[in-house]
Amino acid sequence: MNIIVPFLIFTLAFIIHKYLIYPLELFFLNPKSIEHASFLYLPHAVRIITYYLMGPIVLIPIFLSQCFTFLVFNDAELFDTLSLSTISTLSIFFGFALYDLIKEDKRFNIYKAVDWKKIIIIGFFVSIFNSSLSSLYLLKLDGLENFYVTLNFTYLFGDVLGLVFGMILFILGMKIFARWRNSDSL
Repeated sequence: MNIIVPFLIFTLAFIIHKYLIYPLELFFLNPKSIEHASFLYLPHAVRIITYYLMGPIVLIPIFLSQCFTFLVFNDAELFDTLSLSTISTLSIFFGFALYDLIKEDKRFNIYKAVDWKKIIIIGFFVSIFNSSLSSLYLLKLDGLENFYVTLNFTYLFGDVLGLVFGMILFILGMKIFARWRNSDSL
């Protein structure tokens, strides 16, 4: 059951991004600047927060949900989907591993307050790996030599902004859930 939840949350975040956020970006921004990357990528928040809360087991449903959403909603080619999903999933692991090298005790502990600064730092590390590797892959695929720096920055910015926005939604959701749960116990 726990493995299904990240799959569904990632898919929902991807759908919200694809059909709400991306059309708004197209309306307000130059379409060429967001051709391959978004300025507010919510699925990145799902990747980081679910890994932070659930650990490495979440890599499987995140990989599968990325493949599913790319194939179904983006009509992507199978090889490109598998390649970009693998890069993204490995980036999660690399980002958390890099944080492990720098700091200890990164995992969620229900008995102490969550340090959201840790999550942002880890999300930034993951985004560095993801943006660099994905833009290198797209560079080889599309020959985007002139847009490498811009593409890399857009991935990085969109991932981190998506993570911050996703954390705000997560915190609000937890507060609403706590109030609803407390009102039922009265």
